[in-house]
Amino acid sequence: VDFSSLPSLAMLTPPFCVVGAPQRVYLRVSTVDTCKVGMAGQIDSSVGDMCLVRGQLVGVGRTCALILPLRKYVRFGGPNNGVSLHVAMTSARYREVNKVLSIHDGMHRGPISVAKPSLNGLWLVTGGMDSTVRVWKYNSQNMQLQATLCGHDGGRITCLDVSTTFGSIVTGGTDGKILVWDLRTLTFLRQLNHAPSKPMSAHDGSAKCFAVKSVSINHKNGNIVTLLHSTLCVFDINGNLVANQSPDVEFEGNDLPSCAIATDCPEWMELGIVAVSGHMNGDVRLWGMDYESELLILRHVVPENVHSCPITALRVSGDKQDTLLVGDKSGKMSACTTLKLDQLNASELTSLVAEVQSGTTDGPFALSDGC
Repeated sequence: VDFSSLPSLAMLTPPFCVVGAPQRVYLRVSTVDTCKVGMAGQIDSSVGDMCLVRGQLVGVGRTCALILPLRKYVRFGGPNNGVSLHVAMTSARYREVNKVLSIHDGMHRGPISVAKPSLNGLWLVTGGMDSTVRVWKYNSQNMQLQATLCGHDGGRITCLDVSTTFGSIVTGGTDGKILVWDLRTLTFLRQLNHAPSKPMSAHDGSAKCFAVKSVSINHKNGNIVTLLHSTLCVFDINGNLVANQSPDVEFEGNDLPSCAIATDCPEWMELGIVAVSGHMNGDVRLWGMDYESELLILRHVVPENVHSCPITALRVSGDKQDTLLVGDKSGKMSACTTLKLDQLNASELTSLVAEVQSGTTDGPFALSDGC
């Protein structure tokens, strides 16, 4: 193996695939820590968001969301029906973590149930117990309301995501609806629907509906990953169903997925991971896509049992999409990094090379053995 050629292959390697052996997906836990920021007032220790700063895990509580470019976090869910802005990471200007920078009252008619800043930190989208979604522009001092989006049928907004790249907002609620909005015109675009494999897992808000657990946008192609009850799906930017779970894949009890996110895998990287799901039992699963059968394919289960309670937060980190951050209900966080060939011992490397040359998938890095 010519290790000197690996850096030139890195940018062409799909998310979470091994550089030099892209048909393989394998993650190892590199860091474990405990979430301490933004935990005051929470009824449990659940992690809400995370980032990796100079190799150090920084996490905030369940009712918080990081504004990454500003090194701040927004806290929501309080009785003021608004949010507060806090210091997430120390800097030359701010030396005290959790310090309150500003408070914004009365942003909804009821408590805010979910909030999501845009990646550039200029927009904040909030969903409330009042069933509305509100879009705000944030200029480091003031929250300027841009629009109130109405379309969910009662109950709270449970999840949302925003992409300034594709100018879209996706929202999910306890009514089982998944709605797509135009960020530029601040108008409704479409509802995501598909024929369910089981009547109990419909994404179309039919008779027996479940709250939507997660929505997440791929910022490279606009695809949308959705999770409702036990059903994981991928839609394209136009609302067409691209892939869903195989009818043979069923989750029950502690195996049920608790959250899911999209990666930024482009369509031309057919071997790449397109979605990651966290589960009630602490499992973390990585999914690829079979474009011909339009099915999601389980490519990898993170082997180390670091988490043993429901996963509450996931984030893909790194320019090369090779690091996965995981947080759970107990406050434990972990960073999982993609295996590198130069980290293998001679025996493992020989086995992997033999697999690549033979085209087999039954070696030590096969899915059946924890991969």
